[in-house]
Amino acid sequence: MTASGSACEVPSSSGWEVRLYWRWIAYNSVAFVIVLSVGVALALLGSDVLHLSLASGHVLVALMIATLGAVLFGGVLGSLQWLVVRERVAIARKAWVTANIGPALLAWLLVIMPAVIGAQNSDQDVSMAYLLAASQSLALGPLLGLSQSLVLRKVTTRWKWWIGANLASWLIVDAALLLLSQLSGDFDVLRGDGAVAEVYLSLIATTPLTGRALLWVLAPSALTVTEDPKPEHGGGA
Repeated sequence: MTASGSACEVPSSSGWEVRLYWRWIAYNSVAFVIVLSVGVALALLGSDVLHLSLASGHVLVALMIATLGAVLFGGVLGSLQWLVVRERVAIARKAWVTANIGPALLAWLLVIMPAVIGAQNSDQDVSMAYLLAASQSLALGPLLGLSQSLVLRKVTTRWKWWIGANLASWLIVDAALLLLSQLSGDFDVLRGDGAVAEVYLSLIATTPLTGRALLWVLAPSALTVTEDPKPEHGGGA
């Protein structure tokens, strides 16, 4: 039973619910656009204002910017995802958002910040370097699934499947992008010179796959809790 009451669509035994499926796609898409756009501003701040360079001893500043980027990612993406998750289960917003920050911090530290610093040191386009690094950090997607699954294991017996679902969705998208880059020279995200629209698409493309998986993982028959999820206007901290 969804939190919205009997007036809303009742999920099937497989967890399928059209309304929540499209909300998941929409919310994740909006989150990626916000995160990438504000992330560009952070990258430009680091290069044009703070003049980040490993050689000049700005490692601490780079770490601070990476932390800000990770908090942005976890806060925006996690909060919007939670609006869908809480309609099936009573998970605290703080727990879900926090589960997004750890993987995001790794992405910023291992992929994004090195690309931004490298672009500045070689006088390349910092904003494009950030966008490409963000899309190439798809490889860290399974870590996000693992972190979120630790929250889901308290409420569903299918929590382990969420790890596999995230891994499968990221691998499928990566494989599709690689194939497209081989077939068309105009689609070169993985080779480092793709258009901005392609970078956004590479992240958004995972949402239909993860959305379907989430609804199955949180199907009523798989839940281990008996209380109703919080209503949409309720708090989540």
